[in-house]
Amino acid sequence: MGWKDSIIGDYNWAFLCLPSLKHKRAAPPFYGKDEKISLVMATIMGLQHALSMVGGIITPPLLISSGFTPEGQNYLVSAALIVSSIASLIQIIQIPIPFTRLVIGSGLLSVMGISFSFVPIAEQVIATLNQCTCAGVACSPGGTCDTCTTPLEGNCLTEEKAYGKILGTIMVCCWYQVLVSVCPPRALRRIFPPVVTGSCLILLGISLVTTGFQEWGGGSYCASQVLTTKALCTDGEVSLPFGHRYYLGLGLVVFFALVFNEIFGSPFMRNIQVIVGLTVGMIVASSVHVSDCSGGTCKRLRYVTGQEISSAKWVTFLWTHRFPIGFYAPAVLPCLFAFMVTTMECIGDVTATTEASMLEPVGPAFERTIQGATLADGLNSFWGALATLTPVTTYAQNNGVISLSRCASRRAGVACCCWLFLLGVIAKFAAIILSIPSAVLGAMTTFLFTGVIVSGIHVLNLREGLTRRNRFIAIMALGVGLGVNLVPAWVNITGQAEYPNQGNFWPVNPNWSPGFRGFRDSLIIVLSNGFSTGGFIAVFLNLAIPFDSTTKPDHADPSLRENSNDPKAALPIDGKLAEP
Repeated sequence: MGWKDSIIGDYNWAFLCLPSLKHKRAAPPFYGKDEKISLVMATIMGLQHALSMVGGIITPPLLISSGFTPEGQNYLVSAALIVSSIASLIQIIQIPIPFTRLVIGSGLLSVMGISFSFVPIAEQVIATLNQCTCAGVACSPGGTCDTCTTPLEGNCLTEEKAYGKILGTIMVCCWYQVLVSVCPPRALRRIFPPVVTGSCLILLGISLVTTGFQEWGGGSYCASQVLTTKALCTDGEVSLPFGHRYYLGLGLVVFFALVFNEIFGSPFMRNIQVIVGLTVGMIVASSVHVSDCSGGTCKRLRYVTGQEISSAKWVTFLWTHRFPIGFYAPAVLPCLFAFMVTTMECIGDVTATTEASMLEPVGPAFERTIQGATLADGLNSFWGALATLTPVTTYAQNNGVISLSRCASRRAGVACCCWLFLLGVIAKFAAIILSIPSAVLGAMTTFLFTGVIVSGIHVLNLREGLTRRNRFIAIMALGVGLGVNLVPAWVNITGQAEYPNQGNFWPVNPNWSPGFRGFRDSLIIVLSNGFSTGGFIAVFLNLAIPFDSTTKPDHADPSLRENSNDPKAALPIDGKLAEP
């Protein structure tokens, strides 16, 4: 390949770039995981992945650092992008461990970002360690408590010092995930067959679609408060109630842009649907305004002001803001539960990536991928905590990008890592992403997350398909998991000030010890998540229910054994599925 082909590519650009109005047309080309796409193609495809995951990366640190100084908040956002870029690169390139059969990383276009599972744990720990009273009156550590003339009562740690204790606890608990990753492949195959991973993918996608719809309606926080405090959703200068028609309208702009592009767009335009949808949505959001005449004079309020961009620093990096590392024992159990959830999430996400990459999500190669991805999750969470961030996990929304763009090349993944690193280091770029209205970003991620559900349905029917046993497992897991997602008050009452620590399922007793309170809160966190609840049910039933006499377990399938001599049982060449 010459330098011109390496940079621009030897493609039929007329076919790729010119729109077509034909009723029947050729599908956009598919690029496999080892496809050596050109630098231009990789850069554009990687940008799509970066844009699709930025919202998920920056949201957890923003939620956790709500009580931090503005400098601390801005630092965590940039640090989250930098850590995610390096962790994703490790996940994509797959590093062999010398003298073993183990690897670090999935070897697929599988990216990583900050996990949402640890947000409620961190919020509860910070709130507990921040409690402080002066002569029976609540005060603020680092603020009003400093002028107290009597001995302080309570933990009395600032939010940033409490955050340091969370980081230290994570460094201990993340080794659970490392231990899981080195389990024998036969055990992993028995615990996580297609019926389990498929059910988990469906529940994961549904949970993510819920988040996407909340952002589409204005934001996840105001969505959780819609029945109680009725907090307004804010974008730029605009503050409107959740679900306002203006927010829904902005999301519909993205929706119709995607539909229009799918009907009339060229193959290349259909390959970059994420960029098209976000660009059109951002242009419209920057061009329109909301009129506010409540004060007697009418004001033009804009969704995008540019103030965040002008006030942001130019360059930043890790450790420019640090937190004192500590340890908080009551948070150990909740963190272990959260790592169980992220382990199942990792396996489900990598299964979806395998399926979207047109590879077989079964067999020795897939087992190696799962082992490497899980090990990368654990090790990246450890060094991520050293880099001042809560755990990272494999993200699911990029599977939707792979399905839409038909590009699974790891070169696009490496380009995505470069974009994330650039966004993190150059704070001005991060500020531009932060200025995208929630409704625009939520509408796009909604459709990306739906691709995860479709992948789960496909995985659920792999190999022996929906036998009576598998159908029963899927019914029980999906039934409970969907119920928890659709009716969260069944386990917990959302929208309360102390969420997720209140509710009628297991009310909190103020006299409980911190250790027992942490145990109770960890169970509520797990039960409040339909993905984790349904996933644990699927794993338990798969291990408990015997196989029918007419159904072979996955580990008995000769096509899943290495060095099988049965030509009919062999995997397709390179493990690729036939294109539809």
